[in-house]
Amino acid sequence: MAKDEHESHIEDILNILSEKSDKKVSREEIEREFERFMEYGVPIDQAKQTLIKKFGGGSVVFTSTSTAERTLISDLKPNQASVKLLGHVIAINPKEITVRGENRKIFYGILGDESGTIPFTAWNKVELEKGDVVEVSNAYTREWSGAVQLNFGDRVRIEKTEKDKLPKSAFEPKEIKVNDLRSGLGRVDVTAKILELTEREVESDGEKKKVFSGVISDDTGKAQFTSWHDFNLKEGDVFRINGGYVKSWKGIPQLTFDSNATVKKLDKSKIGKEKLKSVRMPLHQLVEKRGAIDVEVEGTVIDIRQGSGFIMRCPECNRVLMNDECGVHGKVKGIPDLRIKLVLDDGTGAVGSVLNKDLSEKIIGIKLDESKKTKNEDLVDEINRKLFAHRLLLKGNALGDEFGTTLIAKDAELIEVDVKKESENLSSEIEGML
Repeated sequence: MAKDEHESHIEDILNILSEKSDKKVSREEIEREFERFMEYGVPIDQAKQTLIKKFGGGSVVFTSTSTAERTLISDLKPNQASVKLLGHVIAINPKEITVRGENRKIFYGILGDESGTIPFTAWNKVELEKGDVVEVSNAYTREWSGAVQLNFGDRVRIEKTEKDKLPKSAFEPKEIKVNDLRSGLGRVDVTAKILELTEREVESDGEKKKVFSGVISDDTGKAQFTSWHDFNLKEGDVFRINGGYVKSWKGIPQLTFDSNATVKKLDKSKIGKEKLKSVRMPLHQLVEKRGAIDVEVEGTVIDIRQGSGFIMRCPECNRVLMNDECGVHGKVKGIPDLRIKLVLDDGTGAVGSVLNKDLSEKIIGIKLDESKKTKNEDLVDEINRKLFAHRLLLKGNALGDEFGTTLIAKDAELIEVDVKKESENLSSEIEGML
Protein backbone atom coordinates (compact mmCIF):
# COMPACT_ATOMS: atom_id res chain seq x y z
CA MET A 1 0.00 0.00 0.00
CA ALA A 2 1.34 3.45 -0.91
CA LYS A 3 2.50 5.50 2.07
CA ASP A 4 0.30 8.52 1.25
CA GLU A 5 -2.78 6.28 0.94
CA HIS A 6 -1.87 4.64 4.26
CA GLU A 7 -1.71 8.09 5.91
CA SER A 8 -5.07 9.13 4.46
CA HIS A 9 -6.79 6.13 6.07
CA ILE A 10 -5.13 6.85 9.43
CA GLU A 11 -6.37 10.46 9.19
CA ASP A 12 -9.85 9.17 8.36
CA ILE A 13 -9.93 7.02 11.52
CA LEU A 14 -8.50 9.75 13.77
CA ASN A 15 -10.92 12.33 12.37
CA ILE A 16 -13.98 10.23 13.21
CA LEU A 17 -12.65 9.24 16.64
CA SER A 18 -11.98 12.89 17.51
CA GLU A 19 -15.67 13.68 17.00
CA LYS A 20 -17.33 10.51 18.25
CA SER A 21 -15.12 9.05 20.99
CA ASP A 22 -14.02 10.26 24.42
CA LYS A 23 -11.17 7.77 24.57
CA LYS A 24 -7.59 9.00 24.25
CA VAL A 25 -5.76 7.20 21.45
CA SER A 26 -2.44 8.09 19.80
CA ARG A 27 -1.65 8.16 16.11
CA GLU A 28 1.11 5.61 16.74
CA GLU A 29 -1.36 3.14 18.22
CA ILE A 30 -3.77 3.52 15.30
CA GLU A 31 -0.92 3.12 12.80
CA ARG A 32 0.33 -0.02 14.55
CA GLU A 33 -3.16 -1.60 14.65
CA PHE A 34 -3.89 -0.65 11.05
CA GLU A 35 -0.61 -2.09 9.76
CA ARG A 36 -1.36 -5.34 11.56
CA PHE A 37 -4.73 -5.60 9.77
CA MET A 38 -3.03 -4.93 6.43
CA GLU A 39 -0.45 -7.68 7.08
CA TYR A 40 -3.29 -10.16 7.58
CA GLY A 41 -5.00 -9.03 4.37
CA VAL A 42 -8.07 -7.49 6.02
CA PRO A 43 -9.99 -5.25 3.54
CA ILE A 44 -9.31 -1.54 4.13
CA ASP A 45 -12.90 -0.53 4.90
CA GLN A 46 -13.37 -3.45 7.30
CA ALA A 47 -10.13 -2.56 9.12
CA LYS A 48 -11.18 1.07 9.50
CA GLN A 49 -14.65 0.15 10.75
CA THR A 50 -13.20 -2.31 13.29
CA LEU A 51 -10.66 0.19 14.68
CA ILE A 52 -13.22 2.98 14.97
CA LYS A 53 -15.58 0.70 16.88
CA LYS A 54 -12.74 -0.65 19.07
CA PHE A 55 -11.72 2.83 20.21
CA GLY A 56 -15.23 4.07 21.04
CA GLY A 57 -16.31 5.63 17.75
CA GLY A 58 -19.33 3.37 17.28
CA SER A 59 -20.40 1.74 14.04
CA VAL A 60 -19.64 3.43 10.73
CA VAL A 61 -20.21 2.41 7.13
CA PHE A 62 -17.53 3.18 4.52
CA THR A 63 -18.12 3.35 0.82
CA SER A 64 -15.17 2.20 -1.26
CA THR A 65 -12.49 4.84 -0.75
CA SER A 66 -11.12 4.61 -4.25
CA THR A 67 -14.28 4.22 -6.32
CA ALA A 68 -16.88 6.09 -4.28
CA GLU A 69 -19.56 7.58 -6.49
CA ARG A 70 -21.53 10.68 -5.69
CA THR A 71 -24.28 10.05 -3.13
CA LEU A 72 -27.60 11.86 -3.29
CA ILE A 73 -28.54 13.63 -0.07
CA SER A 74 -31.79 11.67 0.18
CA ASP A 75 -29.76 8.42 0.24
CA LEU A 76 -27.52 9.41 3.16
CA LYS A 77 -27.76 7.31 6.32
CA PRO A 78 -26.25 7.78 9.79
CA ASN A 79 -22.63 6.73 10.41
CA GLN A 80 -21.41 6.74 6.82
CA ALA A 81 -17.80 7.70 6.12
CA SER A 82 -15.88 8.78 2.99
CA VAL A 83 -19.05 10.36 1.60
CA LYS A 84 -18.90 12.11 -1.77
CA LEU A 85 -21.53 14.76 -2.65
CA LEU A 86 -22.37 17.44 -5.17
CA GLY A 87 -24.58 20.25 -3.87
CA HIS A 88 -25.10 23.95 -3.31
CA VAL A 89 -24.73 25.88 -0.07
CA ILE A 90 -28.17 27.09 1.03
CA ALA A 91 -26.99 28.61 4.30
CA ILE A 92 -23.77 28.88 6.29
CA ASN A 93 -23.08 30.54 9.64
CA PRO A 94 -20.19 30.62 12.14
CA LYS A 95 -20.60 29.48 15.74
CA GLU A 96 -18.38 29.57 18.83
CA ILE A 97 -18.41 26.35 20.88
CA THR A 98 -16.37 24.77 23.68
CA VAL A 99 -14.85 21.35 22.95
CA ARG A 100 -13.02 19.59 25.80
CA GLY A 101 -12.47 22.90 27.56
CA GLU A 102 -11.19 24.77 24.50
CA ASN A 103 -13.00 27.47 22.53
CA ARG A 104 -13.48 26.56 18.90
CA LYS A 105 -15.07 28.26 15.89
CA ILE A 106 -17.12 25.99 13.68
CA PHE A 107 -19.48 26.58 10.77
CA TYR A 108 -22.95 25.15 10.33
CA GLY A 109 -25.42 25.37 7.49
CA ILE A 110 -27.52 23.53 4.93
CA LEU A 111 -26.43 21.76 1.75
CA GLY A 112 -28.90 20.90 -1.01
CA ASP A 113 -29.10 18.91 -4.23
CA GLU A 114 -31.92 17.75 -6.52
CA SER A 115 -33.00 15.09 -4.00
CA GLY A 116 -33.24 17.17 -0.84
CA THR A 117 -31.31 19.09 1.80
CA ILE A 118 -29.24 18.25 4.88
CA PRO A 119 -27.74 20.21 7.80
CA PHE A 120 -23.94 20.21 7.88
CA THR A 121 -21.24 21.13 10.38
CA ALA A 122 -17.70 22.11 9.34
CA TRP A 123 -15.29 21.63 12.24
CA ASN A 124 -12.61 23.81 10.67
CA LYS A 125 -12.64 27.06 8.70
CA VAL A 126 -14.14 26.68 5.22
CA GLU A 127 -14.14 29.29 2.45
CA LEU A 128 -17.79 28.87 1.54
CA GLU A 129 -20.58 31.33 0.84
CA LYS A 130 -24.29 30.95 0.33
CA GLY A 131 -24.97 29.92 -3.27
CA ASP A 132 -21.66 28.14 -3.87
CA VAL A 133 -21.89 24.85 -5.79
CA VAL A 134 -19.38 22.40 -4.36
CA GLU A 135 -18.02 18.91 -4.80
CA VAL A 136 -17.43 17.34 -1.40
CA SER A 137 -15.41 14.21 -0.68
CA ASN A 138 -14.35 12.47 2.55
CA ALA A 139 -17.27 13.86 4.53
CA TYR A 140 -19.04 11.70 7.09
CA THR A 141 -22.51 11.48 8.66
CA ARG A 142 -23.93 10.89 12.11
CA GLU A 143 -27.35 10.95 13.74
CA TRP A 144 -28.42 13.98 15.76
CA SER A 145 -31.86 14.27 17.38
CA GLY A 146 -33.19 11.52 15.14
CA ALA A 147 -31.97 13.06 11.86
CA VAL A 148 -28.94 12.54 9.64
CA GLN A 149 -26.33 15.30 9.87
CA LEU A 150 -23.40 15.83 7.50
CA ASN A 151 -19.96 16.59 8.95
CA PHE A 152 -16.85 18.12 7.37
CA GLY A 153 -13.82 17.02 9.38
CA ASP A 154 -10.06 17.38 8.99
CA ARG A 155 -9.87 15.20 5.87
CA VAL A 156 -12.78 16.67 3.98
CA ARG A 157 -12.08 18.03 0.52
CA ILE A 158 -14.34 20.77 -0.80
CA GLU A 159 -13.99 22.18 -4.30
CA LYS A 160 -16.16 24.89 -5.83
CA THR A 161 -17.53 24.01 -9.24
CA GLU A 162 -19.91 25.23 -11.95
CA LYS A 163 -23.57 25.79 -11.18
CA ASP A 164 -24.72 23.87 -14.24
CA LYS A 165 -23.33 20.63 -12.81
CA LEU A 166 -26.51 20.47 -10.73
CA PRO A 167 -29.93 20.13 -12.42
CA LYS A 168 -32.23 23.18 -12.27
CA SER A 169 -34.56 21.32 -9.91
CA ALA A 170 -31.88 21.55 -7.20
CA PHE A 171 -32.40 25.33 -7.02
CA GLU A 172 -36.17 25.50 -7.28
CA PRO A 173 -38.07 26.22 -4.02
CA LYS A 174 -40.42 23.45 -2.93
CA GLU A 175 -43.98 24.51 -2.08
CA ILE A 176 -44.75 23.18 1.36
CA LYS A 177 -47.33 23.45 4.13
CA VAL A 178 -46.38 24.63 7.62
CA ASN A 179 -47.08 21.23 9.18
CA ASP A 180 -44.56 19.63 6.81
CA LEU A 181 -41.65 21.93 7.72
CA ARG A 182 -38.67 19.87 8.88
CA SER A 183 -35.17 20.78 10.02
CA GLY A 184 -32.75 20.89 7.10
CA LEU A 185 -35.26 21.77 4.40
CA GLY A 186 -33.91 24.46 2.11
CA ARG A 187 -35.41 26.67 -0.59
CA VAL A 188 -39.01 26.27 0.53
CA ASP A 189 -42.07 28.17 -0.64
CA VAL A 190 -44.52 28.80 2.22
CA THR A 191 -47.77 30.77 2.37
CA ALA A 192 -48.73 31.66 5.94
CA LYS A 193 -50.28 34.23 8.26
CA ILE A 194 -48.12 36.15 10.74
CA LEU A 195 -49.66 35.43 14.16
CA GLU A 196 -46.95 36.89 16.40
CA LEU A 197 -44.13 39.31 15.61
CA THR A 198 -41.27 40.68 17.71
CA GLU A 199 -38.32 42.83 16.73
CA ARG A 200 -34.87 42.83 18.30
CA GLU A 201 -31.41 44.19 17.54
CA VAL A 202 -28.36 41.95 17.24
CA GLU A 203 -24.71 42.49 16.38
CA SER A 204 -23.42 40.69 13.29
CA ASP A 205 -19.89 41.18 11.92
CA GLY A 206 -19.51 44.28 14.07
CA GLU A 207 -22.72 45.85 12.79
CA LYS A 208 -26.07 46.21 14.51
CA LYS A 209 -28.92 44.59 12.64
CA LYS A 210 -32.66 44.24 13.11
CA VAL A 211 -34.04 40.72 13.34
CA PHE A 212 -37.74 39.84 13.21
CA SER A 213 -39.19 36.68 14.70
CA GLY A 214 -42.51 35.20 15.73
CA VAL A 215 -45.09 32.59 14.78
CA ILE A 216 -46.62 31.78 11.38
CA SER A 217 -49.60 29.54 10.63
CA ASP A 218 -51.71 28.04 7.89
CA ASP A 219 -54.57 25.55 7.97
CA THR A 220 -52.17 22.67 8.81
CA GLY A 221 -50.29 24.02 11.81
CA LYS A 222 -47.98 26.63 13.33
CA ALA A 223 -44.24 27.21 13.33
CA GLN A 224 -41.71 29.77 14.46
CA PHE A 225 -39.89 32.05 12.01
CA THR A 226 -36.91 34.41 11.88
CA SER A 227 -36.38 37.09 9.23
CA TRP A 228 -32.94 38.69 8.86
CA HIS A 229 -34.33 41.41 6.61
CA ASP A 230 -37.07 44.00 7.08
CA PHE A 231 -39.87 42.91 4.75
CA ASN A 232 -42.39 45.17 6.51
CA LEU A 233 -44.09 42.16 8.09
CA LYS A 234 -47.21 42.90 10.15
CA GLU A 235 -49.21 40.74 12.55
CA GLY A 236 -52.35 39.42 10.87
CA ASP A 237 -51.01 39.77 7.34
CA VAL A 238 -50.62 36.83 4.95
CA PHE A 239 -47.35 36.44 3.06
CA ARG A 240 -45.86 34.08 0.51
CA ILE A 241 -42.25 33.42 1.56
CA ASN A 242 -40.20 31.96 -1.28
CA GLY A 243 -36.60 30.88 -0.70
CA GLY A 244 -36.43 30.31 3.06
CA TYR A 245 -34.87 27.35 4.82
CA VAL A 246 -35.75 25.42 7.96
CA LYS A 247 -33.88 24.90 11.23
CA SER A 248 -35.29 23.57 14.47
CA TRP A 249 -34.97 23.98 18.22
CA LYS A 250 -35.80 20.89 20.26
CA GLY A 251 -37.82 19.56 17.35
CA ILE A 252 -39.84 22.75 16.79
CA PRO A 253 -39.35 23.85 13.16
CA GLN A 254 -38.26 27.41 12.48
CA LEU A 255 -38.53 29.02 9.03
CA THR A 256 -35.55 31.32 8.42
CA PHE A 257 -35.20 33.77 5.53
CA ASP A 258 -33.24 36.88 4.56
CA SER A 259 -32.81 39.38 1.72
CA ASN A 260 -32.20 36.51 -0.75
CA ALA A 261 -35.79 35.34 -0.26
CA THR A 262 -38.83 36.75 -2.04
CA VAL A 263 -41.62 37.82 0.32
CA LYS A 264 -44.94 38.90 -1.18
CA LYS A 265 -47.96 40.18 0.74
CA LEU A 266 -51.27 38.46 -0.15
CA ASP A 267 -54.91 39.15 0.60
CA LYS A 268 -55.71 38.40 4.27
CA SER A 269 -58.67 36.24 3.23
CA LYS A 270 -56.19 33.73 1.78
CA ILE A 271 -55.94 32.27 5.29
CA GLY A 272 -58.94 33.04 7.51
CA LYS A 273 -59.08 32.93 11.31
CA GLU A 274 -61.28 29.86 11.21
CA LYS A 275 -58.34 27.89 9.79
CA LEU A 276 -55.96 28.72 12.63
CA LYS A 277 -57.24 26.47 15.40
CA SER A 278 -54.96 24.06 17.26
CA VAL A 279 -54.13 21.10 15.02
CA ARG A 280 -55.25 17.68 16.31
CA MET A 281 -52.40 15.25 15.75
CA PRO A 282 -52.04 11.47 16.29
CA LEU A 283 -49.16 10.74 18.63
CA HIS A 284 -47.11 8.76 16.12
CA GLN A 285 -47.02 11.81 13.87
CA LEU A 286 -45.95 14.04 16.75
CA VAL A 287 -43.18 11.57 17.65
CA GLU A 288 -41.98 11.52 14.03
CA LYS A 289 -41.97 15.32 13.89
CA ARG A 290 -40.19 15.44 17.28
CA GLY A 291 -41.71 18.85 18.04
CA ALA A 292 -44.49 21.29 17.22
CA ILE A 293 -46.27 24.31 18.66
CA ASP A 294 -49.92 24.66 19.59
CA VAL A 295 -50.94 21.05 18.95
CA GLU A 296 -53.79 19.03 20.41
CA VAL A 297 -53.49 15.33 21.28
CA GLU A 298 -55.73 12.77 22.93
CA GLY A 299 -54.83 9.46 24.52
CA THR A 300 -54.92 7.21 27.55
CA VAL A 301 -52.74 7.86 30.59
CA ILE A 302 -50.55 4.75 30.89
CA ASP A 303 -48.08 5.95 33.53
CA ILE A 304 -47.74 8.53 36.30
CA ARG A 305 -44.01 9.22 36.52
CA GLN A 306 -41.79 9.66 39.52
CA GLY A 307 -41.53 13.32 40.52
CA SER A 308 -45.26 13.93 40.36
CA GLY A 309 -47.14 15.52 43.23
CA PHE A 310 -46.05 18.15 45.75
CA ILE A 311 -42.54 19.52 45.13
CA MET A 312 -40.32 22.41 46.25
CA ARG A 313 -38.52 24.63 43.75
CA CYS A 314 -35.40 26.77 43.98
CA PRO A 315 -36.31 30.49 44.19
CA GLU A 316 -33.28 31.34 42.03
CA CYS A 317 -33.45 28.90 39.09
CA ASN A 318 -36.78 27.08 39.56
CA ARG A 319 -35.11 23.65 39.73
CA VAL A 320 -36.77 20.99 41.86
CA LEU A 321 -35.09 20.67 45.27
CA MET A 322 -33.79 17.42 46.71
CA ASN A 323 -33.72 17.42 50.53
CA ASP A 324 -34.11 21.20 50.50
CA GLU A 325 -31.03 21.62 48.33
CA CYS A 326 -30.64 22.95 44.78
CA GLY A 327 -28.02 21.33 42.59
CA VAL A 328 -26.77 24.80 41.63
CA HIS A 329 -27.54 27.12 44.56
CA GLY A 330 -27.19 24.71 47.48
CA LYS A 331 -29.36 24.99 50.59
CA VAL A 332 -32.26 27.35 49.89
CA LYS A 333 -35.78 28.11 51.13
CA GLY A 334 -37.95 26.42 48.54
CA ILE A 335 -41.12 27.57 46.83
CA PRO A 336 -44.07 25.08 47.00
CA ASP A 337 -45.38 23.74 43.70
CA LEU A 338 -47.56 20.98 42.28
CA ARG A 339 -47.05 19.05 39.06
CA ILE A 340 -47.98 15.85 37.26
CA LYS A 341 -45.61 13.98 34.98
CA LEU A 342 -47.39 11.39 32.86
CA VAL A 343 -47.22 9.27 29.70
CA LEU A 344 -50.02 9.45 27.15
CA ASP A 345 -50.70 6.70 24.57
CA ASP A 346 -53.27 6.71 21.76
CA GLY A 347 -52.50 3.31 20.23
CA THR A 348 -50.24 4.79 17.53
CA GLY A 349 -47.52 6.20 19.79
CA ALA A 350 -46.72 7.62 23.20
CA VAL A 351 -45.35 10.91 24.55
CA GLY A 352 -44.48 12.25 27.95
CA SER A 353 -46.19 15.34 29.32
CA VAL A 354 -45.86 17.73 32.24
CA LEU A 355 -48.85 19.48 33.82
CA ASN A 356 -48.09 22.62 35.81
CA LYS A 357 -49.74 23.64 39.09
CA ASP A 358 -52.85 25.18 37.54
CA LEU A 359 -53.52 22.22 35.25
CA SER A 360 -52.77 19.71 38.02
CA GLU A 361 -55.28 21.44 40.32
CA LYS A 362 -57.84 21.48 37.51
CA ILE A 363 -57.47 17.80 36.61
CA ILE A 364 -57.29 16.21 40.07
CA GLY A 365 -59.43 18.75 41.94
CA ILE A 366 -56.87 19.31 44.69
CA LYS A 367 -55.43 22.76 45.41
CA LEU A 368 -51.77 23.38 46.21
CA ASP A 369 -52.56 24.41 49.81
CA GLU A 370 -54.45 21.18 50.34
CA SER A 371 -51.65 19.07 48.81
CA LYS A 372 -49.19 20.50 51.36
CA LYS A 373 -51.15 18.82 54.14
CA THR A 374 -51.21 15.42 52.40
CA LYS A 375 -48.46 12.83 52.40
CA ASN A 376 -46.97 12.80 48.92
CA GLU A 377 -47.42 9.01 48.68
CA ASP A 378 -51.16 9.47 49.31
CA LEU A 379 -51.28 12.38 46.85
CA VAL A 380 -49.64 10.33 44.11
CA ASP A 381 -52.07 7.47 44.82
CA GLU A 382 -54.96 9.93 44.34
CA ILE A 383 -53.42 11.18 41.08
CA ASN A 384 -53.18 7.59 39.84
CA ARG A 385 -56.76 6.87 40.86
CA LYS A 386 -58.10 9.86 38.94
CA LEU A 387 -55.85 9.70 35.86
CA PHE A 388 -54.38 6.24 35.29
CA ALA A 389 -56.14 4.44 32.39
CA HIS A 390 -58.33 7.52 31.81
CA ARG A 391 -58.46 9.46 28.54
CA LEU A 392 -56.97 12.92 28.49
CA LEU A 393 -57.02 15.77 25.95
CA LEU A 394 -53.90 17.94 26.01
CA LYS A 395 -53.00 21.15 24.19
CA GLY A 396 -49.56 22.72 24.13
CA ASN A 397 -46.08 22.73 22.62
CA ALA A 398 -44.08 19.55 22.00
CA LEU A 399 -40.31 19.45 22.40
CA GLY A 400 -38.06 16.66 21.13
CA ASP A 401 -34.58 15.62 22.25
CA GLU A 402 -32.48 12.47 22.60
CA PHE A 403 -34.81 11.29 25.38
CA GLY A 404 -37.97 11.46 23.26
CA THR A 405 -40.89 13.85 22.77
CA THR A 406 -42.48 15.78 25.64
CA LEU A 407 -45.65 17.85 25.46
CA ILE A 408 -45.57 20.95 27.66
CA ALA A 409 -49.29 21.28 28.30
CA LYS A 410 -51.09 24.63 28.25
CA ASP A 411 -54.51 23.07 28.74
CA ALA A 412 -55.82 19.68 29.81
CA GLU A 413 -59.22 18.05 29.94
CA LEU A 414 -60.42 14.64 31.10
CA ILE A 415 -62.50 12.88 28.45
CA GLU A 416 -65.50 10.93 29.66
CA VAL A 417 -65.77 7.69 27.72
CA ASP A 418 -69.22 6.22 27.03
CA VAL A 419 -68.27 2.55 27.41
CA LYS A 420 -71.59 1.27 26.04
CA LYS A 421 -71.35 3.46 22.94
CA GLU A 422 -67.69 2.57 22.40
CA SER A 423 -68.57 -1.12 22.67
CA GLU A 424 -71.39 -0.76 20.12
CA ASN A 425 -69.06 1.09 17.71
CA LEU A 426 -66.42 -1.61 18.07
CA SER A 427 -68.98 -4.34 17.44
CA SER A 428 -70.15 -2.53 14.31
CA GLU A 429 -66.60 -2.26 13.03
CA ILE A 430 -65.95 -5.96 13.63
CA GLU A 431 -69.19 -6.94 11.89
CA GLY A 432 -68.22 -4.80 8.92
CA MET A 433 -64.98 -6.76 8.56
CA LEU A 434 -66.75 -10.12 8.46
